[in-house]
Amino acid sequence: MLATASEEGAAGGTSWSRRVFTTVPIWRPAGFFRVRSTNGRWGFTPGCNQVLGPDPPKMREVGMNGKSLRVIGVDVGKRAVDVAREGARAIERAVNDVVGIARLVRSLDREQDIVVFERSGGYERLLEAHLAAAGVRWALVHSKRVKAFRVAKGIKAKTDAIDCRLLRDFGRDQLNEGKLRLARLEDVTLAALVARLRQLNGVLHAERCRHETAAIDVVRASVTRTIAMLEAELAVIETAIDQHIAADPELRLKEEVMCERIGVGEATARGLLAVLPQLGRATNKEIVALGGIAPRVHQSGGTQKKRGVEPGRFAVKVILYYPARSAMRFDPEIKVFAQRLRGRGKLDRVVLVAVMRKMLVKLNAALRDALARAEPAAQAAV
Repeated sequence: MLATASEEGAAGGTSWSRRVFTTVPIWRPAGFFRVRSTNGRWGFTPGCNQVLGPDPPKMREVGMNGKSLRVIGVDVGKRAVDVAREGARAIERAVNDVVGIARLVRSLDREQDIVVFERSGGYERLLEAHLAAAGVRWALVHSKRVKAFRVAKGIKAKTDAIDCRLLRDFGRDQLNEGKLRLARLEDVTLAALVARLRQLNGVLHAERCRHETAAIDVVRASVTRTIAMLEAELAVIETAIDQHIAADPELRLKEEVMCERIGVGEATARGLLAVLPQLGRATNKEIVALGGIAPRVHQSGGTQKKRGVEPGRFAVKVILYYPARSAMRFDPEIKVFAQRLRGRGKLDRVVLVAVMRKMLVKLNAALRDALARAEPAAQAAV
């Protein structure tokens, strides 16, 4: 493909040494600056990583206040963050502390920049807080999708510099396709509050169990004081959650709509909104995949394996367990659905997961319709 031998000397047999080669143009994908041979005389492959440089001709510019949006990839680590900006080949590094993150955020343009990064065990929360305070948009992307993007690009090496470039290119790809969902500080705050509530409830349950089996009065008194302190902390967190939801119209609307369904109460609604902020914004297939209750089909040729579920956010199944059991008893539609599955010989746990999936799909559809009705009314009020 890259070089062809002429037909001269074909008659009478042509030896390798007698072949005459002609020079032809070598096609290179955009973003490749050189090629090198890796497979001998005939084989040529790109000699640089596909994410090393931007491809300006292929970047779709989205106008906003006379500027084009610029995607910035950030690879978050425990001690430092690596930054790859569109239009710049150099990789920047900032210390992952208050001073370093503040300096990084000050260098961003709130009208033009979109910061893209992954979850990193909580070390990304400082960056989230500073971005929200500065009014800079950001998007948290799913690590599995970024990994699939890496495989599709054929990238095998893994370094911090490659990772931040990969996040930048993945963000651009998603933005061009209209699939990049921006994060909200309100959702991050609710997730943190609900997680703390869950932690306190777990510790309180453990202390109550210890109180029942305390061996001596001194230990029993200590446990009693601890329980009183935990109950006070629970009241503080619950008040903070109430105030946070009341201050955000979108969260308040979502909670009201979700509580209208049979089996879904305030605790369930808040738990789902904390772990699945995409509710009402994602498609039905996306939301059940995120919740880890999407059926996974494994079929190849004549092989047909038993269907399972793809692992997702495990807390979703924990939150929906009791609501699903209540809906199977008191929701007429869900009750008929569960009975039909049992009539087909499905196991109880399979029926329960199917009910969870159906409930999540219906909640997502109800929120989508409610948000669609509320957005024009909010724009008219403005």
